Amino acid sequence: MDNKKADLIYFVLVIWFIVALPLGISAYDRYSWNLRIPQEAKVFDLTGNTQKGWVSGHIEAADVLIGSLIPRQFSPPVITVNKGDRVILRLASSDVVHGFSLKDFDIFVNDGIHPGKPQIVSFIADKAGTFTFACNSICGSLHENMSGTILVNA
Repeated sequence: MDNKKADLIYFVLVIWFIVALPLGISAYDRYSWNLRIPQEAKVFDLTGNTQKGWVSGHIEAADVLIGSLIPRQFSPPVITVNKGDRVILRLASSDVVHGFSLKDFDIFVNDGIHPGKPQIVSFIADKAGTFTFACNSICGSLHENMSGTILVNA
C-alpha cells in the first residue's frame, strides 16, 4: 500500500510540473515583456500568417487550420498613430518564419520572426504620412499579402 501512495505522490508531482512549468514560463514571459514597454507607448500586436497576411492581434495555430478552410478576402491591417508617438509592434508568427520591414523608419527584422518567439519593434513616429510595412522574407505562395499600413497623423 505504501508503494501505491508514493507512486501517486510522484505522479501528481510530475503532472504538476508538466502543467505548472509552461504556465510559469508564460506568466514570466508576459511580465518581462511588459517591463520593456513604456507606459506611454502605443502598442499593437501583429501576427504573420502565410494565408492571411499580417493580421491585427494574435492568432493561434488552431485558428489558422480552421480559418484556412473558409475562403477569406484579404484585408491588410491599418495602424493609426499621431506624430511623436512611441509605437511598439509586437510581432508574432502563427505558422512559418516571417521577416518584417518598415523602410521609412529604417526598421528591418532580417533574422526572422519564428513561431512561438515573438519580437518587439519600437520606433518614434517622427514624420506624418502613410507608410507601408511588409514581410521581407519569402514565406509562401501568398507572400505578396504580407503587408500593412501605418498612418501617422500630424
